[in-house]
Parts: sequence; structure tokens; C-alpha cells
Amino acid sequence: MTVFRSLRGRVAASLVVMAASAACRPAPPATGPTPSGPPAPVAYVPLTAGLPAIPAVDAPLAIRIVAPEAGQTRPRRDSTFIYGTVGTGGAALLIDSAQVPVAPNGAFIGYLPVPADGVWRLRAFKNGQTAEASYTYRAPTPAASVTGSRADTATETGRTDSAAAAPARTAASGVFAAPRAGTVRRGSDTLATGSDAVYARPTPTGVYKWFFPRGARLTVLERRGEQFRVRLAEGTTAWIDTANVSLGADAAPAAPTPPNARFTGGATPELRIPAGFAPFLVETDSAGVHVTVYGVTAGQVQAGGFDGFATAAGAEQGSDGSARYSVTLSRWLWGYKAFYEADGTLVVRLRRPPNIDAANPLRGIRIVVDPGHPPSGAIGPTGYHEKDANLAIGLRLAERLRAAGADVRLTRTADVVVDLGARPAMAVAQDADLLISVHNNAFGEEANPFHDHGTSTYWFQPFSRDLCRTLDRSIAAVTRIPDLGARFGNLALVRPTWMPSCLTESLFMPIPEQESALRDPGFLDRLAEAHVAGIAEFLRMRAAR
Repeated sequence: MTVFRSLRGRVAASLVVMAASAACRPAPPATGPTPSGPPAPVAYVPLTAGLPAIPAVDAPLAIRIVAPEAGQTRPRRDSTFIYGTVGTGGAALLIDSAQVPVAPNGAFIGYLPVPADGVWRLRAFKNGQTAEASYTYRAPTPAASVTGSRADTATETGRTDSAAAAPARTAASGVFAAPRAGTVRRGSDTLATGSDAVYARPTPTGVYKWFFPRGARLTVLERRGEQFRVRLAEGTTAWIDTANVSLGADAAPAAPTPPNARFTGGATPELRIPAGFAPFLVETDSAGVHVTVYGVTAGQVQAGGFDGFATAAGAEQGSDGSARYSVTLSRWLWGYKAFYEADGTLVVRLRRPPNIDAANPLRGIRIVVDPGHPPSGAIGPTGYHEKDANLAIGLRLAERLRAAGADVRLTRTADVVVDLGARPAMAVAQDADLLISVHNNAFGEEANPFHDHGTSTYWFQPFSRDLCRTLDRSIAAVTRIPDLGARFGNLALVRPTWMPSCLTESLFMPIPEQESALRDPGFLDRLAEAHVAGIAEFLRMRAAR
């Protein structure tokens, strides 16, 4: 995600490990001067001082490399990180010619120059014993690309620079002689979960911006590889996967001229726009909800049912040929669904905030807690899996939320696989008021772990930003590591439109004291309580508005 695209979806690296006495075979050549004898252990100094002390482990030497993973291409940079365990505390560790501190439990992490020959050589020493291991990168090729990925969060963080935005052309590529009519033929018929509708982007590799339900009608200008470029408005185009669109005749559909739109208030406010299946964009802010319908002429808005929530509705014509409809709200929108009816009418259904008791803000609030992963996830230097840490936090969080009166549902309660798209869909199906996805982080291969780590939270919908801010502040006060703040993230668990949602990244699995803290029951209790406090603060904030 954003800067930190992690090692999720990976298992520990395969490696060559040999543990022996002083009589074991000679060590491979080092890349620097060879010490005259085994070095003395170097005290491990935690990157941050506020976490529980790492418990000591006294066991046989056994080197295990977790990162880099097996079969990884040699990085195209000067330095990178390597981490794992030597199996015991009180050991000394040489990685090539550099001595790397070993934590009391045997964990280590180093940020070192990439070996010129692509081979890491590790030697560990303790009480006259020696263990050796090596790791060999695959040689880079011209087509090699070294990036991280977050399989669980389905990121499309969106490099939009021109070099990244030009996929190779195929025989089917090219600008059409005349615009083609296209229809979205896959995905959901309703925008609600943020994962099952068809997305489009401003550039071929950009962040998801538009979400189209099945049936949306598009004007297709060209094909480039496995993507179509479609025209939305004058000067506005988007890129969409070809698999999601069926092409029609060699003429774009005529732009419909809608009659008046209608807004109705009441328990379930709705904005109904006769759009003729035209593509659209829904945007929300503190003032209300704004719907841009592309290629149509704006009609009037016949409105009724204004109350203390919705206060006004109107429409205006854009100079680019699009129509913009707005509903003014006195409070932040809680969520929305958007879908076409059989005649092409676009319905945007607005969700009112739940009834919140400022004195007991969690009482009666339905919350879906998602302990992120499996199957994928980060792994710490001693082999602790993120999926297990997330579940330990999630179960504690659910227990404490229920004790405060919340109605809590979990996406999983055991070490089982739950499909990524099924998790936000579950929250929508259960009409949850909030979705909280619990995670812990790891590094992309470009990161320096001694600088690039911290607590963070992620939002996608603007009405979720305050939830992530209160959660981030509360969690960072417990972790006491650098606070990276509440960040925009194009992640599956925070794209739902029907409720505020937030993904939390409390600690970084690869850092020894942070992995160790996630094994500590007392710290896990405090971390769960911090999540509860952040959620409660958000609800009190919304109750006051």
C-alpha cells in the first residue's frame, strides 16, 4: 500500500542452513575482511523504546532467512533489507562482512549493500558453535520488475507517471476509426461493497476512480493491450479492462436528455436520475453528495421530504457536457448505494447516520471486524504470521466491543481462508454500521526498515477519513512507534460505499521487537482497547453533528 507494499502472500524463504560445531566445513568466502576469530555479540537496540521487552531464547543455533523470499530477483538498488532468525539469543551474526545485532530471541534485521555477486553469506556464532547459511538471488533480466504487493488488500496504489502508463500494444491495439458503443457486462449490478463493481482509472495504471455497475453504457475510443480507453466527457477519458466491456456498433450511443430528476427524503433518501445507463461518478464531502452523470443534459430536481438530514437538492450543467446533481446534507453522509433500474434510471440511495448515544456511543452499533488474512500475509523474523496476530487482535477487539454494547460480527474466528471480496460483501449484506479491518504491516523491497516504519490507518471513501484519524491517534498512543497517520489507500477493505470503513496497520512484522510485541497477551489487550477507543471517539464525533 502506498509506500509500504508488503511481503503478504509469501511463505518463509527456502534456504541452505548448516548448524555444526567448530569442525563444520569452512565458511564460504566473505565479501570483506575476515575477522581473526568469532566476533563478540552486539547488543540489539530496539528501534523504538515503548514496546514490551523481547524475551530471551536459549536454543541451538539455526539460521532461517525469512526475507528475501525464495527465488527473488536481485534488487536494482544499492542496499536492501534481510531478516530472519539465528534461533537463539546471545549470538553474534555476520552477514557478508557486516556484523548485524541479534535480538534476545534470535531475531535479526539488517539493511545492507546488495551483494555484488547476488549471494548473501551468513555466519552465526555462540559458545564455540557456528551456523552458516547462504541465499542466492536470481539474476536480473531486462524485463524484471521488483515491486511489493499486498495480496490481501488488493492495492492499486496507482503510479501514474507516463512510463508506467503505457502498456505494450498487441495486434488488437489501436484507436478505432469511429467510436464504439460499449456496455459493462461483468461485475455487480449495484455499487455497495467497493470490490465487485467494475472499476476504471484515469490512466492505465492509475488509482481506481470510477465504479460502474453492470449495464453502464460507454463510448469506447481505443484499445491498448487488455484495456479500452473510454470517453466520459469533453477532456475526460478513463481506462477499463476489456474483459469487462462488450463492444457494439461502430457508433457511440446518442447522449440522452433526461427529464427532471427526483429527490425523496424520509427514512431512505434517494436521488433518482433518468440517466439512460450513462456512466457516473459519486463523490461525497462534508457538505453532501454529488453525482456527475457524463454525456447528459441536466434537468431540474423535483425535491421533497427535506428534514434535519437532507436540506436541499439541485443540478447544474457542466461545460464538458456532463450533468452534476447535488444533495446538501446537514451531517456527513454515512454511506450510499448506486444502481440502474430497468429503464436506465440511476438511483443513488443515501444512508443516514445510525442513532448514536454520545454517552454510550458503541451501544447498538453493528460492527464487522475483519482479522485480515489468510491465506496471505506478512511474516516476522522468528516465523510469526500476520494472520495469527490479526486474529488475536480481532478476537480481543470483538470481545471488548460487545462488552460496550456493540453488535459485532467477525469475518473469521479461526485460521480459515475467507475470500478477499467476500469480506466487504459480508459487511454490506449484514447492513453493518462500520467495517474495521485489522492488519499489521511489512516492507516493500524499496524500503529502509530503520526509517520506513510506523503506525498507520487507511481510508478510501471521504466519509471514512475521520474514523481512520481517530483510530490512528489511539493506536499510535499504544504502539509508541512513529505515527504515519491516516492515509488514502485504494484497498478492497476500505472501498465499500455503504458504511465507513478503516484498515489499521499497527506494527511492522519484520522488526524484531514489533513482532515480539504481537505475541505478548498484555500488549494485544492494550492494542484491542486502543481500537475500541478510536471507534468510540469517531462515533461521539458523529453524534455531535
